[in-house]
Amino acid sequence: MSLYEKTIPQWKMDEVGKLTAAINESKMIGLVNVEGVGAKQLGGIRDNLRGSAVIKMARNTLMIRALEESNKKGIKDLINYVSGPVAFVFSDQDPFVLSKFLRENKAAAPAKGGQVAPKDIIVPAMNTGVAPGPFISELAGLKIPSRVKGGVIHITDDTVAVKAGDVISNAMAMMLTRLGIEPMELQLRLIAAYTDGEVLTQSSYEINLEDLFKEVILGHQLAINLSINTGFPTEETIPLIIAKADMEAKSLALNIGFFVPEMLGQFLSKANTEAFALAAAISAKDPDAIPSEVLSQVKTVQSAPVTTDAADKPSEPEEDDEDEGDSVAGIGGLFG
Repeated sequence: MSLYEKTIPQWKMDEVGKLTAAINESKMIGLVNVEGVGAKQLGGIRDNLRGSAVIKMARNTLMIRALEESNKKGIKDLINYVSGPVAFVFSDQDPFVLSKFLRENKAAAPAKGGQVAPKDIIVPAMNTGVAPGPFISELAGLKIPSRVKGGVIHITDDTVAVKAGDVISNAMAMMLTRLGIEPMELQLRLIAAYTDGEVLTQSSYEINLEDLFKEVILGHQLAINLSINTGFPTEETIPLIIAKADMEAKSLALNIGFFVPEMLGQFLSKANTEAFALAAAISAKDPDAIPSEVLSQVKTVQSAPVTTDAADKPSEPEEDDEDEGDSVAGIGGLFG
């Protein structure tokens, strides 16, 4: 029985060596799905990624061998996702940022028969540059208006060739390609990524950052409310807790009649309001018991727009003497 020694081509060993070096030197190693992505579209995406990420394509067996030879802790878990048409993406970016960037940077691609239009496909009015012939009949068959002008075929009006959600026919796909219209959108999808010793999948990093930011803001607001309402002081909430305590102390002083000099205006305002309420109640039972000029003041107060209770807002540093006089006069007017 003879033994055969399998010789590995040098180019394969060189390729594995380059991939392993890239894996060891990168902060983030991802796998992107390149199914259906042509060389032209891939080139455009590479241009968009320039400076932030590098895409490396290789045979799956070589990618697996490179991952096996890497000395990074936990990197071998990425082998489970090397399946189908995938490529390496090397970057120092966070996978959350890279995934969002890939979703937002799509490449235009020609349509193929049987595909579903992602949006309305519009054929604009244009000079096709094609001489009169069967092409004009093909346009007519696809309901694209055209006429001959200056010895070439012109499309006369912007036309919705395929509505969003409709299937693109083979004839339409060929026509769009001939006109240079690429209505489809391709994107590289980050299916798994290794960073900080762990392998993350789509469910971990494909999130709506705007919704997440709103949740963080809401959580911050709820935390502040909890701190204030439980009296748990923090550097951020101490001023709010003190303001709340001040407001509640003033409200308590008004309700129990504990007089403090700086609240003179509020006490007079409260007394004035209660006096007018008493006058209104008395006049309801005996209209002649309250002087007419006082009743007119009562009606004026009752018809005035409702404002925030004085007990619920901070007192002014100083009360105007004239205003205090008016308040006292209002009370005194009830008693002649």
